[in-house]
Amino acid sequence: MAAGGSKAQGSGGGWFVAATIGLALCIAGTEYERYTALWVFETRSVAELASIVLFIAAVLAVLVNRTLRRKERFYRNKPFLAVLAAVQTAGLAGRCAQAMGIAFSEPISIAVSVAMHCASILFVVYAEFFLDVGVRKAVSAFAFGIAGAGVLQILVLAFEWQVAVGALVLFVPGSVGLLMWSDAQYLDGMREVEREDIAAEVRDSEGFARDFPFWEYCISIALLEVLLIALHSTVMVTQDSGDASFVIQVTSGIGTLIAGAVFYALVRYLQETEFLELLRILVLPLVLVGLYVSALFGASGVPLYLVPLAVAYSILLLFVWTVPRNYRKGNTPFVFTCIAYFSYRAGWALGVYGIMILPDRFGDLLGTAIVLVVFSVLLISSAVRLLQFRRNSARRIDKAKEAAELQANTDIAFAEACARVSRRYQLTPREGEVLVLLARGRNARHIAEALVISDGTARTHIMHIYQKMELNSQQVLMDIVDAELREVMGEVQ
Repeated sequence: MAAGGSKAQGSGGGWFVAATIGLALCIAGTEYERYTALWVFETRSVAELASIVLFIAAVLAVLVNRTLRRKERFYRNKPFLAVLAAVQTAGLAGRCAQAMGIAFSEPISIAVSVAMHCASILFVVYAEFFLDVGVRKAVSAFAFGIAGAGVLQILVLAFEWQVAVGALVLFVPGSVGLLMWSDAQYLDGMREVEREDIAAEVRDSEGFARDFPFWEYCISIALLEVLLIALHSTVMVTQDSGDASFVIQVTSGIGTLIAGAVFYALVRYLQETEFLELLRILVLPLVLVGLYVSALFGASGVPLYLVPLAVAYSILLLFVWTVPRNYRKGNTPFVFTCIAYFSYRAGWALGVYGIMILPDRFGDLLGTAIVLVVFSVLLISSAVRLLQFRRNSARRIDKAKEAAELQANTDIAFAEACARVSRRYQLTPREGEVLVLLARGRNARHIAEALVISDGTARTHIMHIYQKMELNSQQVLMDIVDAELREVMGEVQ
């Protein structure tokens, strides 16, 4: 078992690197129109927004339906991925034609915009792929991916317009190819190792899903996106396909790169739940405050303004990428990912409509009123959540005291049961420590972290324990310790 796990881990680097690069291309592909130094477009129409939202809703509905009925993995569906790449590329070709001055009829122009959003569907498929790995790998991949997207956003400026557009055309097909290759390299042995981490992740996520209703999370995602669209629109009026657009693109790329570096640094030193809570409670509000302060500088503060704006966008996208993992009703977190991503895109459409279209018809005060309403709703919901948390805290403290007393008695009996099993099978002191953690259902990664040893050493100890006890599964070991525990508890009574 240990040797198989080590082999799986050792050969796992290639698929992870390829999938991360593919994710970077995918994220860059979903943000083509942020490459503002290449082209500038008019404000979207209501028909275009509605078509994009309906397209995304329809495709995601099909993915959800097929997932619930067939448990299908879409990252393994090569024809589906090929169609996404082809339609996305056709849409990008149409957008390039528009940028060169070729006029399309309104229906064709709308079809081009809709086709461009196939990259959004590919982002959801990448999220499905990373649902099959532990959350730390998923967050690390996102951190590198978002940073890579920022680097790509800057690098395209180093080339002539024609060369840059040619590179953009390859983003989504390249992303699809890397996803297919990564899946082919991600062998069953590696999946088995990751499945242990996911089992522990499911246990840890139960409290989060209970405390934070999914509908509340989706509404928050949509409202935050509306707020960010409002902030984003104040900068987009400075686009000129020249120096101003160049500065916008470079600073946006730098902000995205900074966000990826921060995510990776934080997830290395924090537990997964702590990491998300820190971003939600501290980092995101600080970023929004930074946006407000930088806005006071006016046009001269555009670079300063765009860096925290890019970080805020990255945090919101990370929530869409990560938080649905905590909702596993029916063991279908991909369904929640689809719904969360639709909330993100619905917030985008509402923001564009309410901030960029309605004010042109009814005056700028309407746009300001919408922003104030959204901000007020977010503020009130946060206050309500805080009050609920405080009320529940007292109850949890009382329950925790009762549980602590019961757990203390149980822990003593459990330690004695493990000690008896260790003596019976002549385990070494270190193997005895590993046995205790195995009997509690921990996997090799958690054992290595708890005992401050390498994964390979932990797996070697596990292999020796299995050999001495003549076992072939962790469940059998847990049953042996459980039987011994019942005897100990009976003696105490």
